[in-house]
Amino acid sequence: MGSDPFGLALPLGLALPGDGPLWLEEVVRRQGGVATVRQLRRGGVRDAERLRKVRAGEWVRVTPAVVLLGEGAPSRWQVAMAAVLHAGGRAVVTGLTALELAGVSNIRYAAQVHVLVSRECGVRSSGRLVYERTKRLPEPLPVRLPPTAPYARAVADACRRLADDARARATVLAAVQHRLCGVGELRREAAYGRGPAAVRMRAIVDEVASGVGSLPEAELRVLVRAAGLPEPLWNPRVYRADGRFLCSPDALWEDEGVVVEVDSVAYHGCDAQQANTAERARAMRAAGLTVVSVLPRQIRDDGPGVVLLVRDTLRAARQRPPAHLGLWVRGTE
Repeated sequence: MGSDPFGLALPLGLALPGDGPLWLEEVVRRQGGVATVRQLRRGGVRDAERLRKVRAGEWVRVTPAVVLLGEGAPSRWQVAMAAVLHAGGRAVVTGLTALELAGVSNIRYAAQVHVLVSRECGVRSSGRLVYERTKRLPEPLPVRLPPTAPYARAVADACRRLADDARARATVLAAVQHRLCGVGELRREAAYGRGPAAVRMRAIVDEVASGVGSLPEAELRVLVRAAGLPEPLWNPRVYRADGRFLCSPDALWEDEGVVVEVDSVAYHGCDAQQANTAERARAMRAAGLTVVSVLPRQIRDDGPGVVLLVRDTLRAARQRPPAHLGLWVRGTE
């Protein structure tokens, strides 16, 4: 892997010796259409020509030190790349920006581009660019542009800046669901933090470790624990007596044979799962399970009502004569 002389690692090729237009063309290609003023000069573009093209709308000034060699608004990817180049040295995209560029869904992104830089870096935040200084600057992910922090670090940086608990939960869950990082990595990253935000992050990671797979499930778990109800299994795999897979319910009280399903199109995996929700409920009931369906808005807006429904269902299940359902359960998905 070669290195750009201005501090940006250039993957997928050898170092670029020399100067001139061909050198600049390759650098711009690798950087997604953007270049620093220093790179333009090295490639033979005079300052006067650069300013003329910017004024004419042929090029776009993304930051004071970085130009998009083309017309129109830069993409988020190009803005992020420009932000890293603008820092002039080691820098990595982090936080919600890193998750956005990785294609994570079901979270609300920030308008700003979030970049980590070393404590010695002199660049300052301005407008949509947020530069966060750190004494623990991570190595970027390999073969990825813009240079990006490991995703567990990006999640931790994002959660630290989010005041809303629900958004923080959604961010952690989305990163895990997209398999960008695992619970172990998140635990290690959360251990570095201090203060209320770090405590919250560790609690959220514990929720994910318990098996919850969506924001409504995490909120349901908060209700269950606060009400003193027994802790269910979250997203276990349930099999019939002959070994055939039956279901993976959101929450299962195994002793009582009670299932709670959060009916939410937005938070459950693939389209096939969404389309088969009703059929899955019928199969669970046919196998002898008691199925309780709740909506995310009920969990959010009527927590006491959801708790009462679950408590009453569990009480009724315990009053029935014990029945052997012939089912067996294995862990979480």
